[in-house]
Amino acid sequence: CASGSFRQFGVAQEIPFPGKRGLKSRVAATEAEAARWDYEATRRRLVADLKAAFVEYQYLNRSLDILDRNKTRLDQFRQIAEARFSVGQGVQQDVLKAQVEISLILERQTLFEQQRDSLRAQINGLLFRPPDTPLDSALSFTAVPLTYSAEELRALLRQNYPALKRDERVIDRGQQALALARKELLPDFGVNVTTQKYVGGMPWMYGVDVMVKVPLFWQRKQRPMIAEAAAALEGGRQMRDATLATASAQVTEEYLAGTTTNRLAELYSDSVLPQARLSLESSLASYQVGRVDFLSVLTNFMTVLSYEISYEEQHARYLQALARLEPLTGLSFIR
Repeated sequence: CASGSFRQFGVAQEIPFPGKRGLKSRVAATEAEAARWDYEATRRRLVADLKAAFVEYQYLNRSLDILDRNKTRLDQFRQIAEARFSVGQGVQQDVLKAQVEISLILERQTLFEQQRDSLRAQINGLLFRPPDTPLDSALSFTAVPLTYSAEELRALLRQNYPALKRDERVIDRGQQALALARKELLPDFGVNVTTQKYVGGMPWMYGVDVMVKVPLFWQRKQRPMIAEAAAALEGGRQMRDATLATASAQVTEEYLAGTTTNRLAELYSDSVLPQARLSLESSLASYQVGRVDFLSVLTNFMTVLSYEISYEEQHARYLQALARLEPLTGLSFIR
């Protein structure tokens, strides 16, 4: 080497003020936990959407069965009307009325089939499958009765709702970020260790430098950081309160929908439908002996058909309310 040249090596390390590194680690961990609860909220919502869609799909299938069964029975009524007309005990208008009602049932079947096919595509979409994939006809589910009060469900909401847990973690993250921003007013440190040697037989020389980084311009940098962190923390608290208020209202709404539709379904099953069926059988027997006209039979028939589909609809709405309560409360009603 040329005379006067030397070799030098150095190592530098910045040392944050005590507590800063731990706060940064906790902020990152809290952000990860908030993201996990956000994922869980999305997962539960999609499962609830899938259950509600499948309940609707089953309702349409049962309604199509009801329409098909009643279309066959109405055709039997038409044959009775034709027989009475052929022997001069009826009028052709009765036969025509029956044919018109059969056509209306066929129209309704077509609409229900279109809705069922759309739901099948929706269900397959939730399962990440091609829209036309057939659904297993053996699929079934059981429902646990709704025995909780609205207040109990709202208490479960506050304990188990993932979106609330996510918002709580956001608040925790905001508190930690605010503490970290305030610590930025404190100085950081630096240590620099160097060694060097001049060529020519000189011994190695060592040096240690200790530095203190003082935030001289804290009013222009650190102070706005503290204000931003405080605003973010307050925003997180308001988001948590809004989430709780919205979810509590939804729990109350689904509870009322579930209890109301369940009462209606029980009313149809225990009282309205048996009475309507008895009225239909009575009017049919009276028509066959000439005591009432065919219009009375048709009116009672369409009433029974309407009540049978209404029962299935109210039962489906009850199950869908249960499905929508699941992601809010953490309970499992549809299995």
